[in-house]
Amino acid sequence: TMTSKLQDRKPTQVGFRSFFKVKLYLSIFILVAVATFIWYATAIVVSLNPEGEREPIAFDSKVGDVWNIRFTHSVEKTPWEEFFTVNGVNDLTMTHTRFESLGWGYPYSPNDGLFRRTDDNRFELIMNRPYKQVDLRVAEQAMPCIVHYNDVYDLCALFGHGSLVQVKAEYRYQYWQRKYDLF
Repeated sequence: TMTSKLQDRKPTQVGFRSFFKVKLYLSIFILVAVATFIWYATAIVVSLNPEGEREPIAFDSKVGDVWNIRFTHSVEKTPWEEFFTVNGVNDLTMTHTRFESLGWGYPYSPNDGLFRRTDDNRFELIMNRPYKQVDLRVAEQAMPCIVHYNDVYDLCALFGHGSLVQVKAEYRYQYWQRKYDLF
């Protein structure tokens, strides 16, 4: 007689059911990948968008994040800083301005905001002004920079003297659309 070695099927390893296991894992992987991409694409960034052919850049941000513009005042030739808080997409607040001396073109009216002297002997004007975006004209004399934590973006080096730069908070996918000319 012919004896054959028959073995029981193990449902999780043989036949259609084993393929179901692969499909399940693949489906879960794809679902997690898509969810991660959507989460990443809808994260908030602050983008620096120059006019013309120069490439825009962006840094990661979130609601409550703070960044500032640092430059030299054109008349008094002293350091000046303007601080912004990200409230959401197309929603920035210029919370305060800090400068070293009083002079021509500096705030002086109570309507400009709450004026105070800081512990390091500077002046601060608290104003909480809303902005959808901030438009800057880059000038070598002012040496404007965007500062975000330890990162400094030198606008003259990045975009050149005379460039108009639009700074805005937006979703990463909106930034990608402009940067890569999508849609």
